[in-house]
Amino acid sequence: MYRWARFSMAGLLAGFFWCCAARCDELVPGDVPPFRLRARVVLAGRQPPQGKGFRFGFSVSPQRVTAQESAWSDWLSFGPSEIEATLKGYPAIYLRGYPVVVKLHVADAVDPTVVEAELNFEESAEVFRLKGELFGPALGILVWRNADKKPQAATMAEYNRRYWKELESVQIPAELRPRRFLLVDRFIGGDDDRIAWREGIEQLNRAGFTAIMLPPSETIRQLLLPTGTRRTSWAVYCPPGYAFDFDPKFGGDSLKDWAVQQAQPYRQAGYAPEDMAIFALSDEPGWYYPRALRELQAQPTAMARFREYLKSQGLSPADVGAASWDDVQPIGRSQATDPVRRRLFYWTMRFFSYDSARYFADATRALEEAFYPGMPIFTNWNFFSGRFYVPGPVANNSDKDSPDAAMGGHDWFEFARLRGGTMLWTEDWFSDAQAYQWSFYCSKLRCAARKGGVNFGGYVIPRTAGDRADGILQKILCITGSGGKAIKYFVFGPEYNFPGNCYSERAQVLAKMAEAHRMIGAAERLLWPGQRPPSDVAILMPRSAQVWDAKDQPIARGIEDATNTQLNRHTVDYMAEVFDLYLALQHANIPVDFVEEDDLNLEGLKAYRVLYVTAPNVPVEHQRGIVQWLQAGGTLVTVTGALQADRYDEPCRVVSDAVGFREKPRERLIVSDTRSLPVVARASLPDGSFEAVGVRGFLEQQPDGDLIVFDDGTPAVVEKAVGQGRIVHFTWLPGVAYWCSWRQTKDRLPVGFSEVIRGLIIRPVEQAGVVRPVETNHPLVETPLLQSEAGVAVTLLNWTGEPIDELLVKVRVPFLVKSVESVRLGKLHFTTIGNGIELRLPLGSADILLIE
Repeated sequence: MYRWARFSMAGLLAGFFWCCAARCDELVPGDVPPFRLRARVVLAGRQPPQGKGFRFGFSVSPQRVTAQESAWSDWLSFGPSEIEATLKGYPAIYLRGYPVVVKLHVADAVDPTVVEAELNFEESAEVFRLKGELFGPALGILVWRNADKKPQAATMAEYNRRYWKELESVQIPAELRPRRFLLVDRFIGGDDDRIAWREGIEQLNRAGFTAIMLPPSETIRQLLLPTGTRRTSWAVYCPPGYAFDFDPKFGGDSLKDWAVQQAQPYRQAGYAPEDMAIFALSDEPGWYYPRALRELQAQPTAMARFREYLKSQGLSPADVGAASWDDVQPIGRSQATDPVRRRLFYWTMRFFSYDSARYFADATRALEEAFYPGMPIFTNWNFFSGRFYVPGPVANNSDKDSPDAAMGGHDWFEFARLRGGTMLWTEDWFSDAQAYQWSFYCSKLRCAARKGGVNFGGYVIPRTAGDRADGILQKILCITGSGGKAIKYFVFGPEYNFPGNCYSERAQVLAKMAEAHRMIGAAERLLWPGQRPPSDVAILMPRSAQVWDAKDQPIARGIEDATNTQLNRHTVDYMAEVFDLYLALQHANIPVDFVEEDDLNLEGLKAYRVLYVTAPNVPVEHQRGIVQWLQAGGTLVTVTGALQADRYDEPCRVVSDAVGFREKPRERLIVSDTRSLPVVARASLPDGSFEAVGVRGFLEQQPDGDLIVFDDGTPAVVEKAVGQGRIVHFTWLPGVAYWCSWRQTKDRLPVGFSEVIRGLIIRPVEQAGVVRPVETNHPLVETPLLQSEAGVAVTLLNWTGEPIDELLVKVRVPFLVKSVESVRLGKLHFTTIGNGIELRLPLGSADILLIE
């Protein structure tokens, strides 16, 4: 969450989000006002400090002064040497601006110690009187200059009260507070002042969080309990060994010992095991090739596991170019020069993702044993398009000149199948103008989570929010409305204690977060047990194709996934197409599932009427599965370049032979920004025109079937019956063209998309007889539905950028409806129609309907 990756996004988010007024100019020692300070202890252990002496000093200075009983100490000087040392240390080196964090240490303090201090700046006669109630030795003091450049000082507790003003009007009644959803934030006290910790915990609790992330301290736990909340959370950067247990010392009993070490401090602090609401196992894991190849080869135990993995794929040594298993070594992309070596390269890359997920599953089980079974445990992914392999020396790969340079990560579906966590997870780090993108993330997470019978959730990043009035509210409700059961906010802070990561300087978003929590609490009885019904429509998540991207480049360039929230930038055509097709279907309010290659058979596809495929590479056996499903009555939608080759990048005609036409081979397109792609063809239709961008395919022969043609007479869309099913093939990238078609924004949301292109994309769904579970009379209104025995919850998400005076909503439900309630408007009148209901209501940014 806070590694190199985070800072690479700053350019995308612009200084508006990243720089509060106090941080814009980097401090130098001459900016910081020198001061002197004296201190005294008023109470020690709740008693007057009779007969006791105390020593006071700054953490960056060896100078100490003493005081007896309640007498004032001599003056401590905080001058040039102390200022310079402070600015060279944490947090100043990352904060680079005001406030300057100073720590006053009180030796021999007992719990509680009430300390007072007087601070006087050299340039001012004003005396700042400070007070803290310490349970440890440190009192945090903040120094800054106000708008008039006058020096100011306050304890952390006093300084923080500027943040709490945003919550003065927030009041969530007990009956509307969420109880089941995990809504978690973190307060970082920064010192040992009970006042700062108590006020921070109390104030965040006002916003409706159901757990507060806190360190394992009995004292701090006692400050949490009066709020009515007893649950906390914790996070580690990674399990032992980072992403792998190649070295045997990281697995087995040592892993169990590590898990116990995570749990024991919380038990010693008085927490019950179940009080750990959620645990972050790893943050943004990823590894670099060829370094990972070398690390694997250096460990005999790991190499034995690698060879067993190849055996489990039905391979022999001869299949990968070796005389015996002892001769088989993992290889990088530069060595994939013939069919045999391509086979070995493919499975080498697959092994790393598999073996890491297996290890994370071991770590998850160890944590469950140390805490409790089923504890929410997640790994936070920042490969946002979902890649497990990114070619090229991206990010911090030190092997910049290696032809094998690449980055690896987890395959979300495989990770879920192996139960690498009990909850799947990603993060946003995008502005509110992209709030709708959570729908795409949630669909992938939800469908992957089904594989392991686990839940999903995500980090919402408030420091990138606030550019739209209700943007963060829409993000939150999109997650819970899509079936997510947990949200962690990264992270309140304050910023001066964890610079570069916190949203305390944008504390105004707390009120909107609290509003969303109130809405969740009002709808929790139906939201919490609710599950998204499987959709009739699916998109294939590309897998095999990833390892062949940029294959003709000696050192791959142009593709980035880690931290890249702009899914139409620095990517490859078929991956951008996945997101853009989803967006068009989302705008048409058509729920979408994601499937993986292993689902491509009659059993795996039996629930779906329509399947969209963009991937150039799909294994032969899975292409055969697609054909069987197609001939049995499915509708297959493909785009240019899809289904051209097998997992080893050998040409494959399984689908083209079945449907009776084939595209000429073409190179996949690596794009820096799809919106800069040129127009490659135009078409004029009775209901309007459209433009194809970037790349188009050409068929080897004129197909039979129904055609939509470009203005030059060449096929744009081919539709043809195949057995009992139907193939719809686009010789262009309709999703990318749809994304490129928006021409304006409202409330910073992209709008004005081509209705013609959207109509072409969704036409196969309509022709297949798919019925939406919820229909509205407005495009760009999304209505995720959750269903349980208790009833149905429908979250209304308005992506039009403006209020809708009257929205017509039709909901299909499998029961007789007795009541409908809006969490914003209360009871609603409705009409029973067929197998559902119809109603009308005004819609702002979002609402939740409760149907019982």
